[in-house]
Amino acid sequence: MRMQARQIEAFRAVMLTGGMTAAAETLHITQPAVSRLIKDLEATLDLVLFHRRGNQITPTAEAVELFSEVERTYLGLESIEKRANDLRNLERGSLRIAAHPAMALGFLPHYIAAFVRQHPDLSILLDGIPSHLVLERVAGGQFDLGFAAHPVERPSLSLTPIPASAVVILRRDHRLADRDRISADDLVNERIILLGKGSLFRHKVESALGPAASYQRIETPLSAIACSFVLEGLGLTITDPFSAINLLANGIVARPFVPPIDVGVTLVVPNHREPSRLANAFIDGLAHGIESYLTTVVGASPRP
Repeated sequence: MRMQARQIEAFRAVMLTGGMTAAAETLHITQPAVSRLIKDLEATLDLVLFHRRGNQITPTAEAVELFSEVERTYLGLESIEKRANDLRNLERGSLRIAAHPAMALGFLPHYIAAFVRQHPDLSILLDGIPSHLVLERVAGGQFDLGFAAHPVERPSLSLTPIPASAVVILRRDHRLADRDRISADDLVNERIILLGKGSLFRHKVESALGPAASYQRIETPLSAIACSFVLEGLGLTITDPFSAINLLANGIVARPFVPPIDVGVTLVVPNHREPSRLANAFIDGLAHGIESYLTTVVGASPRP
C-alpha cells in the first residue's frame, strides 16, 4: 500500500496540535476519522508513530523524524503555492524584451518604469539590438516580446503594427519651433540630418521631402545620434517620436511632420506559444503608454 495525502495531512495536524481531537477540529472531520487515518498510515509504513495512554498520545522518535521530512515537503508546497499566487497576481515573474535602439533608448525605459512601479518585484530584461536580431531572438525564444522597425513577415512570429508618425526634431531656438506642424515646404534650404541610408523609412522621408532632401549634410543610422546632432546645432532631423524624450529638457522640441509618415514600428511576439500573464499585462497597457508618451513628446499624438 502507498501513503495517501490525507493520511499525511492527518499526521501533520496531530503533530502540530498535539492531539487527535484538536487535529480533527483543524481538518473539519471527526476524531475517529483522524484516528483511522493515523492507524492506516502506521500500517502502511509499518511504524509506530504514537504511544497511546488513554486519551493522551505521545509521538515516537520515528514520528518526530518523519514530521521533519513532512514539514520540508509542506514548506515546499507552500512555496510553490505562493509562487503561483504571485504569478497570478503579477507580483513575481520575469519578462525579457528586445527592441531596436530607438525604442530601447527612448520610449521603453519610461514605459517599463511605470510598469515596474505597479509591479515592483518583477524581473525585467531590456536589450537594444538591431531589428533583424529582434526577430531572430524572439522567434528563437530568447525574448518574450520585441519591437522592430519594418519587420518582414515570419511564420513563427505575430506582428502588430504600432501606429505612430514621424516628427521633426529641432532646437527650441529654431525658427520653426513655434509651428504646430511642419511640412516639406517649411524645410527648403534647411540642413536635414537623414537616417538609415537604404532603409524603408529613409525612402519615405526622402519621398516626402522632395527638393528639400538635397539639403542634408549629415547621415547616421541611429535616431538618438541624429537627435544629439540637432542638440549641437548641426541641423534638424525627421525621425520616429520614440527617441527624443531624453533630450526635451535640453532645449530640443518635436513637431509632427505633415503629411504623416508611418515610422513602421511593430510589436513582435512568438505565435508558437501563449504569452505569459505578465507579458499580456505589459502588452495590454502598451497603447495607453504610447499615447501618454507621444503626448509628452509632441503635445498631441501624431498618428498616421
